[in-house]
Amino acid sequence: MTGSGWMTTPGGTGVVPAGGAEIPVRNVWLLVLYASEFYQSGPEAFDGIEEYPEKLPELLAELLVASTEDRLRRPLTPSFARTSRDLSRVRGGIDTLRTESHQLLSRGLVACRFDELTADTPRNRMIRTALESVAPLCSDEELSRRCRAQSQRLSGLGVGLLNRRAGERDAQVRITRNDARDRSVLLAAKLALELALPSGYMTPGHGRGELSERQFRHLFERAVGGFYAAHGTARGWTVQRGRKVDWKASEATMGLGALLPHMVTDVWIEDDRRGRRLILDTKFAPALTAGRFAKVTLRSGHLYELYTYVRAQEASLDRLAASAGGLLLYPAVGCSVAESFVTAGHRLGAATVDLSLSSVEVRDQLIAAVKPYLG
Repeated sequence: MTGSGWMTTPGGTGVVPAGGAEIPVRNVWLLVLYASEFYQSGPEAFDGIEEYPEKLPELLAELLVASTEDRLRRPLTPSFARTSRDLSRVRGGIDTLRTESHQLLSRGLVACRFDELTADTPRNRMIRTALESVAPLCSDEELSRRCRAQSQRLSGLGVGLLNRRAGERDAQVRITRNDARDRSVLLAAKLALELALPSGYMTPGHGRGELSERQFRHLFERAVGGFYAAHGTARGWTVQRGRKVDWKASEATMGLGALLPHMVTDVWIEDDRRGRRLILDTKFAPALTAGRFAKVTLRSGHLYELYTYVRAQEASLDRLAASAGGLLLYPAVGCSVAESFVTAGHRLGAATVDLSLSSVEVRDQLIAAVKPYLG
């Protein structure tokens, strides 16, 4: 899978890498769902979503609309925000530069900076932006109208929109243990904003958005980790992402520490009850490449890297290390690979996830890919 960028098809039904084959938007949405904290917090709420992933915007819209209606039955919780305003009397601190440069004193005014209670909080802006973003994704026109109506109600209370074109993100909204009441709607809002990206509504009311190769690579990696984290809970798995593996280095020279690259695995899965471990590395490239003598082979560099990860984690006191497996997982279109072998007591292999198939088949491929290693 190659290309410098992704774009939506004219009908909005697919996402196409430059020079590549079309991937249905529903499967991009499925990856976004798997990567989301909302899905990982309770995948049972999304049972059956693989059969109808195109209904995901409606599911989120219903939740956002119902939550906003409930919120507006009582006053929105305000918070303090830093405000600048020209006033006839001093409030808070004085902005001397603005006061002098605009000759405000001659008009009986002074520039002030102060904290003011407002409903235009990052949390409320995120919910309103999510309503605006998910509305055009809904096939149900009535639901789309309700999304816009609730957004207008929030606007009437002084709540603005996130400026996503300027890079303003929802990351500034922190969800803590005291936010149990709002947790679901905030996670739904975050997911709705993510859904808007590949479909071209990244900025409400503006032009079509694009999903770059780097963004898609990151999305696939997060989706794979999120899927196994969510589904591994019931199976007793421990799933870690971004786990570092140390080099078995000895007698190192003085400057080696600054030069030795880090080894960081994408997904690390352990089944302590069955005594199994899998190191999974996602790759954004074709699984097969032309070898010598016109032979098609797995990518040697990727296999060498995976082999290094697996051997580096070996430790005499670690009972899972000696038989740990390693898997290379590739996104693909129209390609199917599922091969493995055992070397030095470790099962290594490569598998593809064909994103041109139905969403149910995408899920089944993710489950089937790890079976030879975890059972």
